[in-house]
Amino acid sequence: MARYREEGISKADTFLLQCGARRLPDSEAQSVEGRDLVAAWELVVETPTSQRRLNVCVNHQFPFSLPQFFLVDRPPFLTWPHIEEDGLLCLRRRRIAKFREPENVIGHLLWEDVYPLICNIESGVNQDDFREEFYSYWNRGLSTETQKMRSLLRPHGPSRLVRIWRGETRSIVGESEGQVLNWLRNLRGNKPQFDTTDLACLLWLDEPLLPSAYPKTAADLYRIAGSIPDGRELLESFAKRGSSPFYFLIGAESGNGPCLAAVRAHKPSPTNVRGKRRDRANNGFRPGKVPPQLLTQRLFSSDASASRMEVERVDAAWIHGRGQDPRQKDLSTKTVVIFGSGSVGAPIGQQLAMAGVGHIVTVDPACLQWANVGRHPLGADHVDAKKAIALADTWRKAYPHSQFEGFDSRSQNFLVDHPELVAKADLIICATADWKSELELNLRQRSGELASPIIYTWTEPHACAGHAVLIFPGGPCLQCGFSTSGDCKVQLTVWPGEDTLQAEPACGAVFQPYGPIELLGTISVAASLALDALLGKVKSATQRIWAGPESLLADAGGNWSNEWIDGKIERNKGGFQEERIWERDPSCDVCGRSDPLTRSSSKSDNPNSVSSSTPPS
Repeated sequence: MARYREEGISKADTFLLQCGARRLPDSEAQSVEGRDLVAAWELVVETPTSQRRLNVCVNHQFPFSLPQFFLVDRPPFLTWPHIEEDGLLCLRRRRIAKFREPENVIGHLLWEDVYPLICNIESGVNQDDFREEFYSYWNRGLSTETQKMRSLLRPHGPSRLVRIWRGETRSIVGESEGQVLNWLRNLRGNKPQFDTTDLACLLWLDEPLLPSAYPKTAADLYRIAGSIPDGRELLESFAKRGSSPFYFLIGAESGNGPCLAAVRAHKPSPTNVRGKRRDRANNGFRPGKVPPQLLTQRLFSSDASASRMEVERVDAAWIHGRGQDPRQKDLSTKTVVIFGSGSVGAPIGQQLAMAGVGHIVTVDPACLQWANVGRHPLGADHVDAKKAIALADTWRKAYPHSQFEGFDSRSQNFLVDHPELVAKADLIICATADWKSELELNLRQRSGELASPIIYTWTEPHACAGHAVLIFPGGPCLQCGFSTSGDCKVQLTVWPGEDTLQAEPACGAVFQPYGPIELLGTISVAASLALDALLGKVKSATQRIWAGPESLLADAGGNWSNEWIDGKIERNKGGFQEERIWERDPSCDVCGRSDPLTRSSSKSDNPNSVSSSTPPS
């Protein structure tokens, strides 16, 4: 590395000296704080209007790192865009393609990036970049100790009064008191300090502020409010009902999406008159009798200090897609009920929570056991805890803007005990791997008792293949795709012997020997099918299949079924997904009768029938 660096610096030196630059002492380069520079050259750049001194510098990683360009002749910081406090020019991100040709890299950057940027800066044509990259400039110069604001607000107009919870290091602002307090309680627990909020004011502008307009006193906020329709009236209401310090949010639409900033303003300092402190806001009036317009002018005057604050967006749209995912508006309003919180149901719920589904209900009567930890989102710290309840608690803290509920219950009991949640569900997911539960859901949906679409998901032995089936009311039912022996008609794998389960040294303790990696394919097809169903992209009965890689099947001792290969040699390799229509079976015992709840299916009639689903974990 040292040899490459010396070689690169030598080539850069030769090139820059030919361009009229002069080599600066290495000590001068190394004196620039925080840049790790080892060599520098001063170059004079001729622009259409002036001459500019430019320092070309390289650091210890050169020539594998790009050279850095510092504009020496420049006005104060935040006068020109794309210039750091120490004069570093912020260029477009590029990669080093040929590290053995650093002279060409420097020449290319000078001509393609540095020179056009300086010319644009001088002419002022890129002043709007201050608006498009608002956060880069508003947050500069703020101390790391400065209090930050976390925002749950909908980032759009109109200007309005909102609610704020004031913390020592972080304040939370939202549309309503309930929204703010629920978020805090989800994240931190139901603590006594999360009991009330104060008023804050959102001023929504036509465009982001330029640095020259950043508020320095409360009078600047008064001026900004005056530029907004009904802004002064809003400020009068805030002055009357709010309390010092006053918190303001300033929002606008930039070229790269909405942006938010915060300002904290204090009441004007009291004046001393003959040794007495006098409140400037109420001076000359009894408390509560100052005319609203005059009170507003006094509170938000040049005598009142104001300080900028950084805003961290924590609303659902930002968390799930940085405000650029159009699906979030729909997903945040959806409710999903998941029966089964094992090694399949729990990861599916995790994926839906991460995708931004607004309300997830988990239902499972089992506790987490040590044997479950290796393939379950919950870890050892939740052993012996009810899985459904522990998952809801975990997700509530991880995604406090959403709603999660966990129930220690079997699906059959939940359907009876919580009909309001069942009726509210936009989608039900059954990941119990229990035919009795699947049968009841199928019969209830077929009878019209359940109006929600249902996804059934399961794995084949050793999780070498997986299935997710979406069933809609009135269409083909679940049993249409199963044989009377309890096997799915689309069976990808076959196994020597009759039983693929393994036993623990205990009566009836059996399990499938697979881990979380093998499960990823099944989880993926089920979670993606769930999202498509919630977004209305799939509107008819659909089956998605995951075929694991051939090596997984071979290691487990299985083979692909003849029906699955069906002459398609490429299927032997596995490692892919496939989607199929879930066909209605004219001979289906459930679909073929008008009142399916008056009898049992052929599976429950046959005590020896065994579902291809793996047992829950």
